[in-house]
Amino acid sequence: MDERYKRLNKSTGEPFHAGYQDEDGRIFLRYLSKQGNDGYYLEEWKKDIKSFKNKARELNINYDLNQQSNQ
Repeated sequence: MDERYKRLNKSTGEPFHAGYQDEDGRIFLRYLSKQGNDGYYLEEWKKDIKSFKNKARELNINYDLNQQSNQ
């Protein structure tokens, strides 16, 4: 996946990583291989920890839940 098409996390300046929790409590799961109208890869976020863990396990995605928004 081409890094230049990944939207950057404003607090770190780097692409989002699985397990990042934003100020609204959503948890980032992954970038999808499809691009939106803005040119960036579409993103998959989960609204709660249970659905995040289930989907991460299903897709065999490693994650770090110690990431969170500093805003």
